[in-house]
Amino acid sequence: MSHRRWSLAALVLAPVLALGACDQIGQVIEDMRGGTEQAEGPGPAPLDDVPLEARALAGSVQPQDQIAAMLAPEPVLIAPGEILVGAQVEQELSETAREMGLASNFVRSLRAGGTEALEQLPEDLIAQVRTRAEAEASEAARTAARDVLGRLGIQGQINVRPGGVVTVSLAGAGASPTSLRYAQQGGDASVAEPAPAAVEWNDADRCPRIVTQAQLESDLALATRCAIQRLVASRQFEYVEPNYIASSGFTLPPRRDQTPPPSTTNPAPQQPGQPSTQPANPAPTPPTPAVVGGVPNDPLYALQWHYRTPGVGAGQSAGGAGFIDFWEAAQIGSRTVRVAVLDTGLDMSHPDIQGSPNIAAGVDLINNPERGGDADGVDADANDAGDRCGTAAENSYHGTHVAGTIGAAVTNDRRGVAGGAWDVTVIPVRVLGRCGGELADIVSGIRWAAGIAPAVNAAGQQIVNRNPADIINMSLSIQAPCPASMQAAIDAAVARNVVVVVAAGNKANQARLYAPANCNNVVVVGANDARGGLSLYSNFGPEIDLLAPGGDMFADSDGDGRPDGVLSTRATTAGCYDPLNSNSTERCYYSFLQGTSMASPHVSAALALLAAQTGLRGRQLEDALFTRAVAPHGANYGEIECARSRNATPIATGSPTCARPSGRGRLDLARAVRTPAGAGAGASPP
Repeated sequence: MSHRRWSLAALVLAPVLALGACDQIGQVIEDMRGGTEQAEGPGPAPLDDVPLEARALAGSVQPQDQIAAMLAPEPVLIAPGEILVGAQVEQELSETAREMGLASNFVRSLRAGGTEALEQLPEDLIAQVRTRAEAEASEAARTAARDVLGRLGIQGQINVRPGGVVTVSLAGAGASPTSLRYAQQGGDASVAEPAPAAVEWNDADRCPRIVTQAQLESDLALATRCAIQRLVASRQFEYVEPNYIASSGFTLPPRRDQTPPPSTTNPAPQQPGQPSTQPANPAPTPPTPAVVGGVPNDPLYALQWHYRTPGVGAGQSAGGAGFIDFWEAAQIGSRTVRVAVLDTGLDMSHPDIQGSPNIAAGVDLINNPERGGDADGVDADANDAGDRCGTAAENSYHGTHVAGTIGAAVTNDRRGVAGGAWDVTVIPVRVLGRCGGELADIVSGIRWAAGIAPAVNAAGQQIVNRNPADIINMSLSIQAPCPASMQAAIDAAVARNVVVVVAAGNKANQARLYAPANCNNVVVVGANDARGGLSLYSNFGPEIDLLAPGGDMFADSDGDGRPDGVLSTRATTAGCYDPLNSNSTERCYYSFLQGTSMASPHVSAALALLAAQTGLRGRQLEDALFTRAVAPHGANYGEIECARSRNATPIATGSPTCARPSGRGRLDLARAVRTPAGAGAGASPP
């Protein structure tokens, strides 16, 4: 071919070659951006366009005949032989200041004002004075406790924990584990692995005036009671109390015997989600989408009615908390806001959590290896090693569900569910293990989460929290007056500008009977259902500050065949199915649950979003929540026929109608979008 013909051919082919090159370059750029997936419009990814592990879930509507058992009273349990003693740190502060050579007028102000007077000092000096005072007071408490127990003829191991908390462990801790909780869950304690020791506790019981050494040695519960009474009578301690066992309130695992709901290729709004488990080979987390805010592309978001705008219109939910409105205003949070979750730990292998940038280093503060279930004590591994209690129960992964609602899971990643705060730093603090958690560990957890005191492992090594929390979430309860050790820890955290959010409890009872809901300086959260009413199980009373979505596993208000539970991250092999075709699956990673435990993290997530938007912390942040993001209840909200609630109070003497006080209103972030961030306390959304 002549040179001229080659030139003509080149001219003809040049545009074609150029287009091909552009296509290749375009594909490279698209690949760098994360593929063509990012070209989708807003909204949940189609179920048939994501892997099974990203959509399979569990949960079913529960039969009404289970309600009575769920609300039945449970015994108050304590760890036998375990006692918490408070060192008199406040009294030691002035002496410590004097010994350190601080000004005499400051020493006098410490004697008169106690801890509040410390605020006059620089931060580093405050820490020095407090640390030294705690050490001196704790050593004095240790010596005094040993003397009291010696006079009673009881020997015990006495240890000092951070914060002036002294723990007493009486000798003879070989008491038989209780079968109470096994019986409640249908298990057989005789064939189950041994449960951590626990005994029933009644504050009204007294130590006999005459008790023999043989009785004390043979009955650890009696020895515990007598030791507590003698320690109290000595008047040498700030407080003396048993080591209560707290519960997460997880009493309703998904049923295994019900047919999955009808398949829905595109789930309808206001449908709840369900349980989950972990894949053998989790897929890598996709790149972060370029779009910020709006409707997330997580495929199961369509089932998360609890994030929707409150209302009865299309795409709304009467019980929704308005998160979507905040997201659509491009308010998705910030990782500079830190939320500590005191719970069962976090399932680090969960596919929606593994590798999440929203997780910071946590801690396992369960001292008792038997309760921890991981063959060790305190360490830096906050992974959820399980909390099952009895042969019929499964691990709840309660903390993973709670943390997922706050934002531990990656949101807008075409996998599973959305979290309340897309960007946030979640710090898992493991304090609940097998058959519950011990008060002493929870108190240590509060102090560690707030950056007040380090954890100390069995080797004496310190585990320091490098990310002190702005918000602490505690979805747990103890049926007892607020323990003094817990109140002291909460007060110390609040003094550091931490907002402490707690669940009200799930017994349809007065919240004043349950800690930490009956403690001071906490935000107490009750639960509302998908219809916007007070959830049938939620505790109530003047202690409640607000309601948030907690769901109702006994209802299906939209008739989609799924329960009105809260859908979040939780792995399980029980009752799993594919929502695309209703086929059963071996495992799944997302579950519907109900409870004030589910309501509390909605408030923690809302606080995190408001903190990111405004920069506020502490009491100012709490005020912003109630000023901008709470919708007042309507008239007669929460009222019920007295015949249907044995714990509610008649609105008037002889009235057949009872009141269930439910706080100032329901969580509604949609109002915060309509209220300027700088609005004062008197502002009201349009």
